[in-house]
Amino acid sequence: MTQDAFWKLIEAVIHEAGGDPEEKLESLRKAVRRLSPEEIIEFDRGFRQCDARAYRWDLWAAAYIIHGGCSDDGFMDFRASLILQGREVYEAALANPDSLVDVDFEDASAEMSFEGYQYVADEVFEDKTGRELPMSDVSFPVEPAGEAWDEEDEDDLKAVCPNLFKMYY
Repeated sequence: MTQDAFWKLIEAVIHEAGGDPEEKLESLRKAVRRLSPEEIIEFDRGFRQCDARAYRWDLWAAAYIIHGGCSDDGFMDFRASLILQGREVYEAALANPDSLVDVDFEDASAEMSFEGYQYVADEVFEDKTGRELPMSDVSFPVEPAGEAWDEEDEDDLKAVCPNLFKMYY
């Protein structure tokens, strides 16, 4: 599955489900169920590549600001939710996490912390084949990329995402 095909699938899910995380999850499951086992593996690879690219301190700061705090698990959910916002929002956030201030969320905290998207390929593959999804060949960074910030220093957070800080913190 090419990167364009991956994002086309994500965009179809968004178009079908809108912004509601539960509806997006069901739409994503339906879309992935229509794939062959080999395509599910490729979808999983694309998802993991996007997840790894988003494993960055500046995006973690954005998540921290939006949610008023953000654990490791919370940041994993944030990255998966970011992917399910679509290619345009995802790429804009990678270029500048503060761009998330321009996204018209009904409830940013709920829409950007949804747990479940990251497990769809595993669940559907196992349902379809009776086997576990093969281990991905995508390497995941040990540490987030970029410069770390101090969660106890509001000025650090404000420096990373001044507009998000103003809106949410």
